[in-house]
Amino acid sequence: MEPDHSGSFGEDRLTPKGNPLPGKYKHSFWRRSLVAPNDDELEQSLASTAEQLEPYSRFFIDLMADGGSARLFIGLFLEQENIGIEISPELQGRCSRLGISLGFDIYGPD
Repeated sequence: MEPDHSGSFGEDRLTPKGNPLPGKYKHSFWRRSLVAPNDDELEQSLASTAEQLEPYSRFFIDLMADGGSARLFIGLFLEQENIGIEISPELQGRCSRLGISLGFDIYGPD
């Protein structure tokens, strides 16, 4: 799996398209964007993502041992004022065993 954008501590900062930005990276990072087609498929999409990441479990264990962290960033854009989201214990466990947290940013309707 290849990143959409990545950088290492101390390197010159770049945009995702490779254009220079001022300063140096304060942290190392690796980012891959994935899109779930709709809210009804969020759990299924996250489970598929966890499955794709499980072969790299040693990487995530080493990352945590070195003081790093991993997170699945989930941006939810609401078309109404509220929505219910439930993440199964099985999926939470899979992410936990990988050392990956689930981070939700929820954006209300315009």
